[in-house]
Amino acid sequence: MNHFAIVTAFGQDRPGIVALMADSLYRLGCNIEDTCMTRLRGEFTMMLMVRLPEGIAAEELGRRLTPYTTPLDLAVLCRAMPDQAATRQTALEVPTFMLSVYGADHPGIVAQVARTVAQHNGNITDMNTRVVGSGERPIYVMVLEIQLSEAQQADQLRQALEQLKPLLGVDLTFRLLESVTF
Repeated sequence: MNHFAIVTAFGQDRPGIVALMADSLYRLGCNIEDTCMTRLRGEFTMMLMVRLPEGIAAEELGRRLTPYTTPLDLAVLCRAMPDQAATRQTALEVPTFMLSVYGADHPGIVAQVARTVAQHNGNITDMNTRVVGSGERPIYVMVLEIQLSEAQQADQLRQALEQLKPLLGVDLTFRLLESVTF
């Protein structure tokens, strides 16, 4: 039976972090299945779903990774993943939308957009944000991937998002993504 773990690692960005983690997990007999990695200003962060080898529990994986990750001063957290959550799903025909938000940076943009999506039963499956521009005029850029259980919910969500534009002082673009399969 396969067992899986979620591994989160982060530390100061530098060359070799991905290579170190991939090699360390390989040496311990893990198989990297799904990942999400990015640089957040000067920090590099990654999340990996790994299939564990027989005889290694998720809690033990964290301890076994320490000798490998210490030289790069990476913080590593491991958590067992329920078998049901780790099961590969066949591509469902769930409408997926892309929401782009762009405007002057200020507190509350993420909270209000995320709340509006949740109130319309949207599931945020991916989100990236960045503050760009000069220090005097910071611009907030946010891109979300949202799944809705029914396509007709999109019109209601679109209307609610339009109402946020003047409140947040942002520009929003909400559009259907063509079929997304991996």
